Amino acid sequence: MIIKECETKKVTSEKPRGGHGLIHGMQYLVGDEMTNKIKVVMANDLEVGAMIGEHSHTDDEEFYYIIDGQGEVIDDGVTKEVSAGDLVYTGSDHSHSLKNTGDKKLKFLAFIVEK
Repeated sequence: MIIKECETKKVTSEKPRGGHGLIHGMQYLVGDEMTNKIKVVMANDLEVGAMIGEHSHTDDEEFYYIIDGQGEVIDDGVTKEVSAGDLVYTGSDHSHSLKNTGDKKLKFLAFIVEK
């Protein structure tokens, strides 16, 4: 299966997860569209200065693969810088947030996987 960008569902969220600013996403696959434990596959653009609020994962895990830009992750209360090529992994019963600290959109892939 090949999914073209033009075939994705476009999603824009204001104040994602209680954060601030805007995030634009392209929803490639969700839930029953897959036959494995992956719940969501998305490509995202976090606007300059925008932040995904800190949130916990209890019955799933999340991966962010940073494609372009710079940001800060709060990983279980510890702030860490991220940039292109970095992978952020948040396991079940852990928390994270992501803030764009650069001067251009922070582009990243997000995968949410069932526990």
